[in-house]
Amino acid sequence: MVVAFVLIHVTGGKGKQVYEALTKVAGVKEVHNVTGPYDVIAYVDLPDRSEYRSVIFEIHEIPGVAQTETCIAL
Repeated sequence: MVVAFVLIHVTGGKGKQVYEALTKVAGVKEVHNVTGPYDVIAYVDLPDRSEYRSVIFEIHEIPGVAQTETCIAL
């Protein structure tokens, strides 16, 4: 099992679109708009480690996602 928090910087004016797109990514269980250095945080919970890379790549392909930082829970 892999649990991760994906911290996301969004390009200007794309917050709503990024939020909505993240809710449709398989493995993303929660999405939150936040204040502070990041714009959105996604909680990812995957049953198998082999799926992790494809989920992160899918998040990177969302229009408006400028940069991510991923924190994997130990």
